[in-house]
Amino acid sequence: MAAISIFFYFLLFSFSVAATGRGGGNGFTTSIIHRDSLLSPLHNPSVSRYQRLTGAFNRSFSRSTTLTNRATTVSTGGVHSPLIPDSGEFLISLSIGTPPVDFTAIADTGSDLTWTQCLPCVKCFNQSNPIFNPHRSSSYSNVSCTSDTCNSIVSHRCGPDLKTCTYGYSYGDQSFTYGDLAYEKITIGSFKLNKVVIGCGHENGGTFLGETSGIVGLGGGPLSLVSQLNTIATVKRQFSYCLPTFFSDGNITGKISFGEEAAVSGRKVVSTPLVQKHPYTYYFLTLEAISVANKRFEVADNMSSAVVEGNIIIDSGTTLTLLPPNMYDGVVSALARVVKAKRVNDPSGILELCYGVSSIDDLNIPIITAHFAGGAAVELQLENTFALVNEDVACLTLAPAKKFAIFGNLAQVNFLVGYDLEQKTVSFKRTLCG
Repeated sequence: MAAISIFFYFLLFSFSVAATGRGGGNGFTTSIIHRDSLLSPLHNPSVSRYQRLTGAFNRSFSRSTTLTNRATTVSTGGVHSPLIPDSGEFLISLSIGTPPVDFTAIADTGSDLTWTQCLPCVKCFNQSNPIFNPHRSSSYSNVSCTSDTCNSIVSHRCGPDLKTCTYGYSYGDQSFTYGDLAYEKITIGSFKLNKVVIGCGHENGGTFLGETSGIVGLGGGPLSLVSQLNTIATVKRQFSYCLPTFFSDGNITGKISFGEEAAVSGRKVVSTPLVQKHPYTYYFLTLEAISVANKRFEVADNMSSAVVEGNIIIDSGTTLTLLPPNMYDGVVSALARVVKAKRVNDPSGILELCYGVSSIDDLNIPIITAHFAGGAAVELQLENTFALVNEDVACLTLAPAKKFAIFGNLAQVNFLVGYDLEQKTVSFKRTLCG
């Protein structure tokens, strides 16, 4: 799907020994790697690190458009479907069914329903793993059409016997999935989750990745894997991830954790409230200001304007951070005054503020801090705000938002970021990830 690109990494459990998972009684953890890592099945050795970075920037704008369109549809009372990504920034490898079948999927904080391709196929896209056959799984059962679970999906339909609930999601770029809603066992590492509500897609197409089999939904809605944790297992509804420095030529891995293993604690943890608003899939925060050294730029245009709660989405599937235009302009002007390096153009024409240097360390950038509600001041390091886009050009990885502000994944690198759906908070702790 050209319209969607996900702010995600690849969570690999079985591709490499570096990606093995562990699990205890109340939580579990596995490795996470970027889609362009050497460990990723999507790694293209013929593409330079700079070309990969440009591709991720372009996906950021596509994803922003999709997030905005869906939120606008919801706010105006339109019919909507969970967001389906075309090419994620993350993958997760797990197994599904009994006996277990390997299942590699996009891990998406902008989606709720977890689904995979299923036999028999009316239409399926090519995938590297065998397509799941629900008739061969002893733990598979259909969701009844009269259940609340079925009725929670706007696009559901019922068969004549009411025993099977079907779903259907489609998008303007012709990407789609249609299938049956079901209960099934999912295994992540050694941790087993029984009776997870999933989608079993019999008709799927568009621009999905051949190396993947579907999606693992990590959004905030009721059908996401995270939201189901406390009903399908004695696991708290929380997860955290630690994203390592990426777009290098190495094989560094990060991690993602669920339940008690996802707790973010200790000194220097800052937390901000999650704001509940439509669509509930998204994780909305309240950004109050951005400061460059001691110069502070408020979200509001003037002192009399109130800060709107839930004015920014935190998203691991968007690479760039997109700020309200007035705030973005303030940050750019402040940096342009203090950075002494020669200002140059971005070779790809995507980013505005660029300098002619061979290393971002040559920029001598002052501390940039994102100030969230609740007193959560997140100090962004150089790697969170600038990136080399070719051998001798470094650019600011912030951009003006057309409508929705988004706190992207480059800004989250080397932070332990925790989402607690029970306490309704997001927490940040500076950590060397990988």
